[in-house]
Amino acid sequence: MTRPTRLTAAVLTVALAVPCSTLHANKYGSVEPIANSAVIDTSLLSGQPLKVREAFANRLLQCGIVNQVVEALSKTRAVTTINGLNTSVAVGAGGFMGRTNPSFVYTVLDEGPNAATAADVKVLTDSLGYVMSQGSAFLLDSDDPSGFDFPANYVVLNFSSTPTIAASAALFRIVGGIDKDLFETDTSGYTQYGRAYLSLQSDVSDDRFIAGYVEAARVAGVEYTPVVNGQPSLFQGGAAFPGNDWTVSREGQDYLSRIPQQSHSALARIRAFHLQVTEDVLRKLAHGNDKRAIDEVSSFQCR
Repeated sequence: MTRPTRLTAAVLTVALAVPCSTLHANKYGSVEPIANSAVIDTSLLSGQPLKVREAFANRLLQCGIVNQVVEALSKTRAVTTINGLNTSVAVGAGGFMGRTNPSFVYTVLDEGPNAATAADVKVLTDSLGYVMSQGSAFLLDSDDPSGFDFPANYVVLNFSSTPTIAASAALFRIVGGIDKDLFETDTSGYTQYGRAYLSLQSDVSDDRFIAGYVEAARVAGVEYTPVVNGQPSLFQGGAAFPGNDWTVSREGQDYLSRIPQQSHSALARIRAFHLQVTEDVLRKLAHGNDKRAIDEVSSFQCR
């Protein structure tokens, strides 16, 4: 295989489909909704089948927890450019080290008359990571690697329509059957945005990463991108994994240090709600049974 071509999205934009529309987005983010185990023992929830964990994520999104975060940041002027015209959020799949979890995935436009600023997107990501008590969140800028933790190569496999989370997980398993180093290592993962399955390059050579995902796309019957002059290639952007070490920073200080202080109190109240419903769900699971598990994780009251 010849040396691949790397493209920035300024040259070739990845098309991401979200429910009801297709967006050409420049930034993509992902935050899981199940709290980090260093904050609360969520093993009873995180050990549930994927469809049960997905029901929990869907209920949280229906309760408007992401909208509450955006509203809190907007009202306190911590962000001024995040709105419904440039940001779309859904429950999608996120995979890491051979396991798929439901995630809140979002696409953000940072060009045009309704563009969101990079600074605001970072504050949103940190705020969602804080509220969901996550060890880390994911953020990719497909235009400009500068200002992010590191430059990142990635590929996108496109389904013909938005897949179920289970279908995305099945594709990840196909990848693992082809090359375990693209599946079960601490650099192996993906995030699903609508019909698009986006994977950062694992700690393998360019040629090996491309070959594995080209074969996975063939087996699964999905589209591999980018392809330049008939040659499977790589996109290049900038990635970041903002996070917090909850074993040391028990109040989320790492996240809070990057979020304007005027929003801290409002975000803390939303975080308290998230932990409260998580504890309620854990109690129900402890006294329920497998047949009622979906009801146990999706019947909590929104505030």
